[in-house]
Amino acid sequence: EVIVFDKDLKLIRTFGQGSRDGKLKYPAGVAVGNNVIAVSEFRDHVVKKFSLQGDYLSKFGSFGSKDGQFSYPQGLCFNTKGLLYVVDNSNCRVQVFTGIGNNIW
Repeated sequence: EVIVFDKDLKLIRTFGQGSRDGKLKYPAGVAVGNNVIAVSEFRDHVVKKFSLQGDYLSKFGSFGSKDGQFSYPQGLCFNTKGLLYVVDNSNCRVQVFTGIGNNIW
């Protein structure tokens, strides 16, 4: 579950409690950029994308060590060009993706 507060720590919304793909079981990292909220799912080995309002949009990744796959993804960060950096914990690397989830390196 992701909990969103305003600058005064007043609750704005929560999301990720839904069913199926929109449900977050083991969220480990979150980043906001490209008008989406990206959340890494540690044990599901994917990154899920939500709208700024918290609606589920899509996911990418799977378990493994090939490009575009993860083994316990954690930290996320968007750069100023909209690329998403994902810390791929057990593969000991950082992967970079376009805003739609295509692996760059």
